[in-house]
Amino acid sequence: MDDPTRELSLEGLPRPPLYRLADEEGRDVFQKTEVGGEPATVGVLFAGAKLAREFAAGAPEHGMDALSGLEPRELEDWGAVEAFASAGEDYVLVVSHRGTGLFHATDVARRAAERAGEMPFPLYLISDEKGEAPLISVETDEGEVLVAALFSTPEKARAFHERAAHLNLPGSLGTIDDTDGLGRHALVARQAGADYAVVDPESGLTEAIPIEELIR
Repeated sequence: MDDPTRELSLEGLPRPPLYRLADEEGRDVFQKTEVGGEPATVGVLFAGAKLAREFAAGAPEHGMDALSGLEPRELEDWGAVEAFASAGEDYVLVVSHRGTGLFHATDVARRAAERAGEMPFPLYLISDEKGEAPLISVETDEGEVLVAALFSTPEKARAFHERAAHLNLPGSLGTIDDTDGLGRHALVARQAGADYAVVDPESGLTEAIPIEELIR
């Protein structure tokens, strides 16, 4: 079983989505306290919305009265985490089921910026029972291109499947666990005619990655 009292390392920060606690107007709320005997301002990030609500309900018990009764707001990617950690607090407390960690806010911001360019493994793809993932046709100014669609969470894959019901996509999900697996998938996709891969396709080819860049 995971140990919530275990100390997290900076390298072990949970992946987004993470959650912050905000006031009714959606503004970040920080706790003024002491760290190492010095006055400090602390922001808190949570690995899940339920965890955030539970913490807010018992905030006074943790010496965090300013966060009492607040509601969680999602930080959907590393860019949003970086912005939170750069909002003016001195420290960021990260709470997850795997443990907790108190970090300098600048260190969290830097780590989030480093991870913003990483692939969010595991990746998910819509596939049939044989594990084959169909390509998606996208119209561009230059004509039609084929895209391999990848997703950062199962929920985003299912939501896309529902929105794209007209494409008659298969109903199973496959996973890609690492860069080697991504390279193999990209090679198969290229052989099938794919020009690009897109993670969480919601805005056409705005964030498209040329398929060649993923083949190792």
